[in-house]
Amino acid sequence: MAQQTRWVIVGAGFAGAATAWALSRAGLGPGLILEQEPSFGMHASGRNAALVKLSEGDPIIRTLAKRGLRGMRSLESPGAPLLNQTGGLAVASSDSSAHELEELQHALATEGVPSRLLPFDRARREWPFLELLDFQSALWCPDEGVADIHALLVRYLEGAREGGFRLRTNTRVDDLVMERGRAVGVLIGDDEIRADTIVDASGAWAGQLGRASAPLGLTPMRRHLFVSGPVDFVRGDLPFTWLEDAALYFRPEGDGLLLSPCDETPMPPGLPSTDPAAAELLAEKLGRSASRLGDLAIRRSWACLRTFAPDRRPLIGSDPQLPGLFHVSGLGGFGMMCSAAVGELAASLLSGQPADWIDAAAVTPGRVI
Repeated sequence: MAQQTRWVIVGAGFAGAATAWALSRAGLGPGLILEQEPSFGMHASGRNAALVKLSEGDPIIRTLAKRGLRGMRSLESPGAPLLNQTGGLAVASSDSSAHELEELQHALATEGVPSRLLPFDRARREWPFLELLDFQSALWCPDEGVADIHALLVRYLEGAREGGFRLRTNTRVDDLVMERGRAVGVLIGDDEIRADTIVDASGAWAGQLGRASAPLGLTPMRRHLFVSGPVDFVRGDLPFTWLEDAALYFRPEGDGLLLSPCDETPMPPGLPSTDPAAAELLAEKLGRSASRLGDLAIRRSWACLRTFAPDRRPLIGSDPQLPGLFHVSGLGGFGMMCSAAVGELAASLLSGQPADWIDAAAVTPGRVI
């Protein structure tokens, strides 16, 4: 006889774990979280730069990030913070980017997010390492920082377990079980697990479940990250720094820097290999915008997949063509920092509750079908 539960959540990264946590917190268990890998968070959820960045240009992502930060803070316990609140800097070297930072600072102020716009000389006085960069203005957001991504993911899964969710690893979902046009469960080899609702939170694999002939319009994109050798100005409390014109960021990592050239290459789902061209791109960008960092020794590098819809907003909502299937996917490079809000919104929509803090129509899956 097939196993029966209320929810089956496919994927134990931030999308799936935060959704299970939010359902659990609302008293809406039980359910199963099914993860194809031997452990949770083995793909983008465990391989990202851990940045919490509120100064997002897209108002929908910014709304999710602000609420996500509050949710993350609510999970902290004394002596066990989830965020190293270093603050974040976005720097602009061109007139157009400087104008965009001005507009963004105005939006942040309107929304009550602390921030300051600083000219080069003042920013350099406050953060002397900025002398290494070529720019004209900087946006400072003190509430930003670097998250403990492993601890956050564990908190979600612990909260989900308390509400009746169980995690099963090494469990690959092959397809949906359909009856009279509705998804009523999932197939795992020759076995079935029945559920009231199936949540596709499978990251780079999302949008294919039940849709072999017409997958959702999601694209996994490879991005590289690098860790440098020792850098003399590095301290653990330095802000992360985002170079808007160069499309490059860095933050402290041990006695060196974690850097990314913000490369994007479409890739199939999986664990991506690294491409030597990404190191060349990083060196080229540093040479243009931070020439005195151009000779950094690289200790290690890796790549991860970030999955996007065409408009770069997430998919959170019911599948308009497959009743019983719900999507939490397309979280791109903001899934971790928005995860608490993503889970909260998903739980509200799944339980038929209003979510008056965001325009849910902006993230409906129907827009990519």
